Amino acid sequence: DSLLQEMYLPPLYTYPLVSSLLLPATFLLTYTLSVSLGHTELDWPYISDTATRPPESCIFSQLVNLGALFVAITFYIRYKQVSEYCNSYQLSRQLRNLNWASLWIGWGGALGLSILANFQETEVWSVHNIGLYLCFGLGMIWIWCCVITSFGLHPLTTTRFMLVVRTGLAVVNTSAFLLMMVAAQFARYYYHGEDPTKWEPDDGGWSWHVVSTVSEWVMALALDLTLLSLVMEFKKIGLDEPRIIVHVDTVNSFLEISNNDFPDYTSRNTSMLA
Repeated sequence: DSLLQEMYLPPLYTYPLVSSLLLPATFLLTYTLSVSLGHTELDWPYISDTATRPPESCIFSQLVNLGALFVAITFYIRYKQVSEYCNSYQLSRQLRNLNWASLWIGWGGALGLSILANFQETEVWSVHNIGLYLCFGLGMIWIWCCVITSFGLHPLTTTRFMLVVRTGLAVVNTSAFLLMMVAAQFARYYYHGEDPTKWEPDDGGWSWHVVSTVSEWVMALALDLTLLSLVMEFKKIGLDEPRIIVHVDTVNSFLEISNNDFPDYTSRNTSMLA
């Protein structure tokens, strides 16, 4: 018990805060490295174009994997937050079901983020694209789930200002996602260069390429800002210390242990969030 009492658990708001700061910092770091080393062009590359060659690809994979973990934890905390409010205030079953679905949607997006970081587009293009669609496609759906659940929690914990902010970010993210996809198809159609990671204006489809790449950066920024918007709400909740329950086989054990020596934890219904 004394060991558990000394255990330090970071505040829950640190997870969306670290996620929303670590990922953009990683993108900017690998962009700076790849441009300075001549691995990509200065003018508007895709985020993935900045992490196709070592050493920036190694840094990108390591930091994005860490970021994906923090993002997945953030999604779980958001799920538990909404779940606790649904239980405490008897909110609608539709909101509960949407909250459950948003958890798995978010985890799928976090998995996609890890996949696209570890499978570079120049090495395993098909797997990288699967990760891309999982990350940004499911990320877009998760943002809208977050918007809807935020309306469900208004005014209990979500302010009217935050509703407007998250709705605006969802619209920006969705618009950027669709624009990125459409512009990328036109850019690829007109492209006649040799290395897409070093797209030059003379390679064809330059205008469409810039529209697509800028849209990707805007889309990623909107997702990061949505995660950042959870910080204030997560400051209002807390996490109980984890409890480990050991189930002892009293029949086959060589120790003389009776069932009375262990408290009955199955009858407890304690909340994870305070």
